[in-house]
Amino acid sequence: MAVALMDKAAGQAKLPETPAVVALFAFGSRLDRDTMQLFARTHSEEVRAAAIASTGQEVLELLHGGLRPQVLVLDALLTKPAVTQVLQEIGKMDLKPEPAVLVLVPVPEETAARRALGLFSRYEIMLRPYGMKNLFDEIYRMGTDEEENRLYRLRRCCEDVLESLGAPTTLNGYRYAERMLLYALYADKPQPIGVLQQYVAAEEDIEVGTVTSALNRLSAGMARRGTDAYRALCLRCGRPEDGVLSNGQLFKGMLQQLRGMTER
Repeated sequence: MAVALMDKAAGQAKLPETPAVVALFAFGSRLDRDTMQLFARTHSEEVRAAAIASTGQEVLELLHGGLRPQVLVLDALLTKPAVTQVLQEIGKMDLKPEPAVLVLVPVPEETAARRALGLFSRYEIMLRPYGMKNLFDEIYRMGTDEEENRLYRLRRCCEDVLESLGAPTTLNGYRYAERMLLYALYADKPQPIGVLQQYVAAEEDIEVGTVTSALNRLSAGMARRGTDAYRALCLRCGRPEDGVLSNGQLFKGMLQQLRGMTER
């Protein structure tokens, strides 16, 4: 689905924003809390941890105190009080706006445990163990609208493409390439690489030559890492397997791979 890229007020191309989703986490396990705090700290642009509680009582106190998360993430093994009581108390609060609730449930092996899942039927359920990336993807989906979530998923696809080609995340060229790919996907017609570089340069308030140089360094960094995907792309472009792709060849290859992922 194409959207208008031109910001009429600013007079330049601009991508839609992906706002951070505010979440309240609650885990009885210290290890779970520490892990969540670390992961949230490095992914705050997408999911911001407003608080990480250790008991059900802390959750209720935070909500009574005025905290209004978009998504409430509760460990099913939460105590003091139990998660079922916490959910009952939340239901009585008539919170405005009402947060989406995600309950993290251990894989149920016993019949009684399976029946207990019925208690959470009105809430979103994720079975443990889970991957942190999958958890944050689900939190973001629950806390955003369709268009915001679409851009979030496209960014994730861009990351997968760049990772498969061995892109060093420490280089500025990584971010520039990601933004150029997103601009290309959102445009209503094919855009020359030079135009896409101009979009990014205007967004970053830098010279176009800075973007070009950063992409050159990015491609050189990929070549040094020599992933199978980068070597295969070199061969498809008529370069030696251990060669370095030009910016145009690299970007065209990344965009083709990305379109293949998003059109499935």
